[in-house]
Amino acid sequence: MRLIFILLLVTSFELYAKVTASVDQNKIRYGHSLQLNVSSDNAAGLSPNLAKLKRNFKIIGSSKVSRPHIKNGQRQIKTLWFYVLQPKLSGNLTIPVIKINGEKTKPIPINVQAIKKSKQQKVAKIAQNKKLDTHNIIVKATLNNNRIYPNEMLKYHLSINTPKENNGDFKVNAPFIAGAIVLPLTQMSVKQTTLRGKLRNVYSQSFAIFAEQVAIYQIEPASIVYSETVQPGTAKELHLKANNLHFEVTPKANQSSLGYWLPSESISLTEAINIPKILNKGDQISRTITLNGQGLDSDSLPLMSTLTHENIRISLEDVTLSSEMIAGELIATRSETVSMTFTSSGTISVEPIDIHWWNTTVDQARVATLPAYTFKVTDLIKPLAHPNTSSEKTVSITTTDSQNQITAETLPPLQTPEKLFSDSQLNALIGILFTLLVMTTAGWLVSLRSKKS
Repeated sequence: MRLIFILLLVTSFELYAKVTASVDQNKIRYGHSLQLNVSSDNAAGLSPNLAKLKRNFKIIGSSKVSRPHIKNGQRQIKTLWFYVLQPKLSGNLTIPVIKINGEKTKPIPINVQAIKKSKQQKVAKIAQNKKLDTHNIIVKATLNNNRIYPNEMLKYHLSINTPKENNGDFKVNAPFIAGAIVLPLTQMSVKQTTLRGKLRNVYSQSFAIFAEQVAIYQIEPASIVYSETVQPGTAKELHLKANNLHFEVTPKANQSSLGYWLPSESISLTEAINIPKILNKGDQISRTITLNGQGLDSDSLPLMSTLTHENIRISLEDVTLSSEMIAGELIATRSETVSMTFTSSGTISVEPIDIHWWNTTVDQARVATLPAYTFKVTDLIKPLAHPNTSSEKTVSITTTDSQNQITAETLPPLQTPEKLFSDSQLNALIGILFTLLVMTTAGWLVSLRSKKS
């Protein structure tokens, strides 16, 4: 029983671990570098402990990025560290456990292949049998901009121009920028063109780059491995690299006090809310707000809903973040659903929602707005039950988008209570009461005359 408890405890800890580590490749050659990414949701301003890592790896570059996000309805800070590592040894190495604020990552195995002269000679001999025309494969990388704002998307476009008769395969490794996030923007595509009258294939792929800190960034170019079968069972590889590029992240155009910064070509703000025609105190309605941003990282989209109100109890029910390609553009989406319970009656107003953003096309500030609402809330009045009925009969109200339809259920007729006396008994009783009244009056008059005499 104790063993089962320990296993469950360890499993639950791993499922809810807040510190993770990953690498861009687990197998490299000696002398090459790899990227280590470390993420923490609970760093509390602390940095990773890299003492054990430095025993077998040399850190040749590093950067840090912090991003706010919502998790389980609470605002948290996700911290990302990027490290460029170069192995000090060849063989089977391990990136050790990394500790941050008392939490640990998992170890990561790394295979470092040694460079052997015999292998180099063998590759050179094969290359002599059939030499690839490296000058006939043109690799070129371009940027859509050289100066961007923090968190603005930068497009890195890679093209590989080859002779049509080449029948090899391409493997593309994304560019690397220390301190930036690189995401695939499009999949590899190919189209035909002509160069000096000869048919050629042009392979294309794009990446999205997001950088937060103001600085000048050097891009480690995308690398391409071109493999072609020389003879059955023998393949020859050609390693190519794109041209070197750099870009600059400039300061924000305006310093917003709202705590977020959204540079984009297009922002849209929509909502779905169910407002009944008749709204009573204690009723609850649902409101869903959706923010779409072109060329943004979904983690940078801010909290939109106001969660405090004097006369409304507002609860954040759900938050959804997503990114997708629409018509060749990266669209980030944040959707929030809140429940609104009215705790008072009367006229209740809800302020408009304003999302400030920066239009990178015209280089001007813009505001996306949802309108304010005014609700008329009445006190809830319950229908009274009729006497001598076994259950309550109420009036049900069904509200639709076009009109209020009221359906009243048929109530049973009122039952007349049974009489205590019949008509003859009631007449006799009235006669007796009248006789007593006459006798009492006569006795009073006789008594009054006796006193006078």
